[in-house]
Amino acid sequence: MQTERNRRGFKQHFVERQHLKLSDLKTEAENAGLTNKYLNKTNIPEYPKPEFHTSLLKHETTGSALGGIRKDGGFRNPYGGPLIWWSLAVGPEELKDAEVRLVEKTFPDRMEVEDPEQQSFLWRFATSPAFVETSRLGTYRFTFPLEEVLTAYKDQFCLGAQPIMRMYRTVLYSQEVMHVVLVHSPTSEKEYSQYPFLSDRPDAVCVYRDGHFIWRPEAMCGTHWYELIYRHKTRQLEAWSASSPPFYVWDHVAVALHVGQNQVLKFNVDQLRNNLKFCQQDAVNYGQTSEDPDGSDDAKMVVKRLWPGWSGPLEMESSLKQHFTVTGVQLVLVGWPGVDKSFSGNTILGRNAFRTSGGAASPPSGRTRCCLQRGNIFNTEVTIINTPGFSRTSNPEGRKEIFRCINLSTPATHAILLVIRLRFITTDVEETVKQMEEMFGENVWSRTMILFTHQDQAEPDIQRHLQQCKAELKELFFKGVDTYQVLNNNPGHKDSQQVWDLLHKVAKLLSKLK
Repeated sequence: MQTERNRRGFKQHFVERQHLKLSDLKTEAENAGLTNKYLNKTNIPEYPKPEFHTSLLKHETTGSALGGIRKDGGFRNPYGGPLIWWSLAVGPEELKDAEVRLVEKTFPDRMEVEDPEQQSFLWRFATSPAFVETSRLGTYRFTFPLEEVLTAYKDQFCLGAQPIMRMYRTVLYSQEVMHVVLVHSPTSEKEYSQYPFLSDRPDAVCVYRDGHFIWRPEAMCGTHWYELIYRHKTRQLEAWSASSPPFYVWDHVAVALHVGQNQVLKFNVDQLRNNLKFCQQDAVNYGQTSEDPDGSDDAKMVVKRLWPGWSGPLEMESSLKQHFTVTGVQLVLVGWPGVDKSFSGNTILGRNAFRTSGGAASPPSGRTRCCLQRGNIFNTEVTIINTPGFSRTSNPEGRKEIFRCINLSTPATHAILLVIRLRFITTDVEETVKQMEEMFGENVWSRTMILFTHQDQAEPDIQRHLQQCKAELKELFFKGVDTYQVLNNNPGHKDSQQVWDLLHKVAKLLSKLK
């Protein structure tokens, strides 16, 4: 085992030409006289050891480096070295497939059990930095299909020949274990011939087969919040909260592509932008600079400047929890008459789904009726329930109608959007609180966000009216409503970013309820 410091000054211990299992790594560290408080932990709760089949690679970068990537049209080593570093990316589908394989491997005869429906559990263990939506390396994440990366590498550096994959090293930091796969061209055979080819053994940490990597992690958690429970009678696996969550090491696979000193692995401009997302900084971060954006709004401005012709939104990386707890969503639009609920529903769905008249929502024609419309937005099944406006007279039928609509629609978690016109604040706050709690109960605020609407107001006016609204609606914020979105409802205003932001905030809000 050798020791050195990487370019950021972090001490690393590594074993060349091997991908070591944790037990072998521990022995290697002990033989080298190295004491690691995480690797040496005992009494770790039972946890899953799945097999991921992944066809995605991710590359995280800082705001200062993003401009260089755009200018170069691709990726280079920022320190001038010969290797470009990527990591395996595991998404919701790969995690679900791994869960199915793990259950079938654990209980091969489970189909003999009546109604053996398995609840998702693996995402609860996928909490290490290898799986989370935040980043330690920068606020921008490129996620590319593995096939696209290997094809570009083959064409640009291998003269059309197949790249060669080898076991490069296993690296031990303080709590992180990194298994590195080396990818090089046949012309670099002599330089890397001492490294063994990537193994295809059934117990290997990482193998490449049929266009994807097979990764067998041994430490998905870092912090073990859950314990794996085996239900032999029903042939199910479950995640139970651990009584005293211990810290342990976490492992992941990095892919290092050899391109040579200061060389660039190039992609076309649309590939780069299409595969780019914004991600929040992790509590632990290595690469943040003064040029990194403070939040998603700043990041959108940066990306818009670098890709001025791009019309799509800058998506924010979502957590696995959001994917597994919010697969579909219902948005219940509530508010006083004339606050643009119908316009809001149309803006979100991107079509004229709800009737509007004269710049305001059409009245319910004297009847207490809800209107329900659906659409698939950013791969999310969205159901919008447009309710009649609040009334100052008691209306028990309104409450019954809203819940009839919610219960008859597709089963999905619902969020309540309290719609308020930004420019003309006619909201009676006390009466609004009363009606919301009578309609949905006192716990309504945990699933409520405010939707401020306008039609083509200038940005300075929006900010001024927004501050005024916040001051006048302080009782709502005191109730716990801390999420809001501003929506431009002008039918001629096409801005998918505002709809993406709204749905992302809704998903984040609802994931807290699980």
